[in-house]
Amino acid sequence: MRSILVFLAGWLCASGVQAANGVTAGGVVLLQAEPVIQARVTADKLAPYLKQVDTAATHALKAAASVPASAGFVVVAIRPGEQSAFWLDFTPPLPQALANDLIAGAKAVRVPMVKGTVVVAMKYGVAGGTAPSQPMPAPKEWSAAAKAAGKPLEIGDLVERIWK
Repeated sequence: MRSILVFLAGWLCASGVQAANGVTAGGVVLLQAEPVIQARVTADKLAPYLKQVDTAATHALKAAASVPASAGFVVVAIRPGEQSAFWLDFTPPLPQALANDLIAGAKAVRVPMVKGTVVVAMKYGVAGGTAPSQPMPAPKEWSAAAKAAGKPLEIGDLVERIWK
């Protein structure tokens, strides 16, 4: 089985450049251990899916006019039944219309078959902002769910608690 990290590494090298339109792709962050992800989906299925989500996100970000420089994450979660959910963690936050367009485009991408919840994040800089340097996203919904749980949660469990 190909390593998820090896498969995504090539994509990271190709996507980490500043585009002329002010959108910077900063790579993929695995939010679960690689063996967990590998047990749930193959790299051959995950990488093309993430590339299509990246294309949809980049398209929405390129189409945005007059947005302030921002940096953040698009968090991607997929689970059995070809279901997907997305959370954004940008500073400053993206305008609501842009956030809605980005999520709608990402949700239109067909989800690969998986054997359990898989969660990753993609880093972006927008309107001249640089991709974030922090290692992990922290969407507001996640913080609230973690606090309500009263104990540390594995990312997959956390996502399942707040899945809409």
